[in-house]
Amino acid sequence: MRTDELIAALSDNPAPVRPGAVMRTLAVGLALGAAGTFLLMMTTIGMRHDLMAAMAGGAFWMKFSYTLVLALLALWLVERAGRPGTDTMRPARMLVLPLLAIAALAVVQLAPESADRHAMMMGRSAMACPWLIAGLALPLFVGVFWAMRQLAPTRLTLAGAAAGLLAGSVSASIYAFHCQESAAPFIAIWYTAGILLTTAVGALLGRPFLRW
Repeated sequence: MRTDELIAALSDNPAPVRPGAVMRTLAVGLALGAAGTFLLMMTTIGMRHDLMAAMAGGAFWMKFSYTLVLALLALWLVERAGRPGTDTMRPARMLVLPLLAIAALAVVQLAPESADRHAMMMGRSAMACPWLIAGLALPLFVGVFWAMRQLAPTRLTLAGAAAGLLAGSVSASIYAFHCQESAAPFIAIWYTAGILLTTAVGALLGRPFLRW
């Protein structure tokens, strides 16, 4: 079959895409990946023993809100990047807002002369935090990349980076149920480093794994 005949055959009475189909596909992949990441956390590092007490304070919700907002914006970006011809600039620009918010809060906490700046930035798990977030993100990578392959991404590196950002943000949200660190400087540096790591890995994997 010649190219023009193939194009004509594909474009002849195409079936319309059902409304919300893209988001439903992403929701399935994300839910399965998140379930796998949660199970991986529970069978390896577990939840923090004082979780209920931590959830009664504002510090836990500060870091959880940071990662959750990033995850929601990343989901929006993935939904846009998964379809050809869509504008991804708006969700990409919006990502600056939670980054600025956590950075501003970190500066406020570091400002007093009495602040133990080294402890607030390094905590007790700085060297492990980014790698744990990235490691826990593996099931999420599988779920989100599976969902992306059901779509029609054309900007493969961008789509992979968006998928990695989503996987890392959700992984960090789940990791927050284990992590005992609560200082904004720690969250701003090391949680963000873990999410950036998964974003970079996603960008590298986008072209070979999202090609269609």
